[in-house]
Amino acid sequence: MDKFLPKFKSIFLFALTFSLGFSLFYGYFNENFGERDPAAIGNKIHQLKNFDPEQLREELAQKVRIQNLPDGKKYIRFTSLSSNVCRQYPKVQIQFAADGVSVAGESPIMTIEADCLPAQDPVEMASIEIPVERILKQKPTNASFKFDGITSTFTFSGSGDEWPKTWILRSVIFKNQNGNTKIVAFEKTISSSHQPTVLEF
Repeated sequence: MDKFLPKFKSIFLFALTFSLGFSLFYGYFNENFGERDPAAIGNKIHQLKNFDPEQLREELAQKVRIQNLPDGKKYIRFTSLSSNVCRQYPKVQIQFAADGVSVAGESPIMTIEADCLPAQDPVEMASIEIPVERILKQKPTNASFKFDGITSTFTFSGSGDEWPKTWILRSVIFKNQNGNTKIVAFEKTISSSHQPTVLEF
């Protein structure tokens, strides 16, 4: 029995060393390579931390779109953006600037504060409704509005005598409770080299 003890110890130490080495390698690989391509599965963005601002702007310029439904409802749709993003950033702020309208030399601004939530298909990030008809029933003013059945807040600044009809997406900011943000800024006009996201009232 005693003569097998050194061999048993050697096998045990080898197995222990191999297991520890494999765990370290797996952790390193997962951290440095496994998450390096956020759009690895079906070209869907699953997390934002590995994007620099320019990369993220290029990606979201293709993925943030206005969806117009036959019943007149409008939504901001984040195509190919996974709801995993909402685990990192449970709040999203979306800012539009009025196109072709100037009040005291500045464009009116609409800022939407919304929850980042999963869609009916929990893999997708939920779209954000823009209650255009209800907004148009309000008097143009610098104020924040909330509407029944919609959790988002709509804040307007630099407003004139009439509601602007065309709005250009200016920025998307993802936020979390720790104060961390991912800010994506877009070009300000329709004449930009990148096709802008346009919202028509």
